Amino acid sequence: AWLGGRRRLLLLQGSRMPEALGNGARLLDALALWPPPQATTVLLACGGQPDRASWDGLLGPRGWRGERPDGTAAACGASAAWRRGEITLLLGAGRFESWAAWAEVGLATAGTATEQLVGLGVPALSLPGSGPQFTAGFARRQSRLLGGAVLPCRGPAELATRLTRLLDDVQLRQRLGAIGRRRMGAGGGSVRLAELLEERLLALPHSPLNGLGSGKNSELG
Repeated sequence: AWLGGRRRLLLLQGSRMPEALGNGARLLDALALWPPPQATTVLLACGGQPDRASWDGLLGPRGWRGERPDGTAAACGASAAWRRGEITLLLGAGRFESWAAWAEVGLATAGTATEQLVGLGVPALSLPGSGPQFTAGFARRQSRLLGGAVLPCRGPAELATRLTRLLDDVQLRQRLGAIGRRRMGAGGGSVRLAELLEERLLALPHSPLNGLGSGKNSELG
């Protein structure tokens, strides 16, 4: 309810330093090119790195003004806040699980966190950099894996354009969100997949595991 009437973005810059700082800077540069249609909150649910001091170093020179999170934001886990025009950015270390589902769109240069986000039905725009982890090749493979629920952009200007389009088109967001949920599956899917593989492998007559699962020579049976 405290975000009602605001556009809501989740920024995922990754955690591997120093790459995460460079990627975070490029995502901020994309936001600077995006004209917000109304008041907007950017949720920055990072891990331990980059820390608050690192974000201060990125945000200050880009015209963001630090401020104290209001009472409701602080109660929801925001430890710091910055404002630039109509956009408020909230920092919440370790708040990904509680904040992710609030977002309408993710802005991402991360691996697993991006996949988790689209699995919740939130489409994302990615902005690959020079790496070594989140490169253009990685972003393309991630997009294919997720059926296009995360869309790689060639630069900050393209991300800003696509962000406007996504926020203006609720049906497109819903369609991409449905693809992301379908591709990632329900929670616990990896456990069920492992159980299914074990079941199928043990059932194969020529499987090297077959003798371990049953039969007179099995040490387990």
